[in-house]
Amino acid sequence: MALPSLRIPDIPEEGLTLDCGVLPEELPLAPDDARVRGELALSVAIAKAGQRISVTGVLGGTFVRQCVRCLREFEEPVSIPFAVEYRREEPLRGPQSQPSRTAGRAAEPAETAEEVVDHDETDVYPLVGDQLELGEMLREQVILAEPMQPLCRVACRGLCPICGQDLNERPCACPEVRQASPFAVLKQLRAGKARQGS
Repeated sequence: MALPSLRIPDIPEEGLTLDCGVLPEELPLAPDDARVRGELALSVAIAKAGQRISVTGVLGGTFVRQCVRCLREFEEPVSIPFAVEYRREEPLRGPQSQPSRTAGRAAEPAETAEEVVDHDETDVYPLVGDQLELGEMLREQVILAEPMQPLCRVACRGLCPICGQDLNERPCACPEVRQASPFAVLKQLRAGKARQGS
């Protein structure tokens, strides 16, 4: 089953749940965004609340990463939970266009502070027309889930900075390269001042 394009009027008041497969090209992911092996699995629950539509679920699949230490590609199973809200943008109203509080039906109760906090902490997407499009939202969730420093394993030894040997496979004969301490410069300055004073 492909990624569904849902019509908002077709979403029942009690909400709905969907389980389907999603092809990477349906999102669509650029090569620099993320690399996916095969099909993604989507499980999602959709609920209507006034002018808002709540969408929660999990997107899972196998992602292809490149280790920052040894530069090898590796596959990693990933599960991406998400909770977002689609809202219909309300037109701006001037002071004269605002209805009187005493005229017509009673004003709706204001949202509580707890509700406001919840809405502020939720990712919000604009609701345009009668279609609920999930593709762009899911693409953003995948990009946000990409690690800044992917590692094939925590104990990856990386490459020798001299000969380029993958140290996970075997050690090399190069002399050990010690990284200079960031305080080495201060130590040299202090030693220089001591010599000048003597």
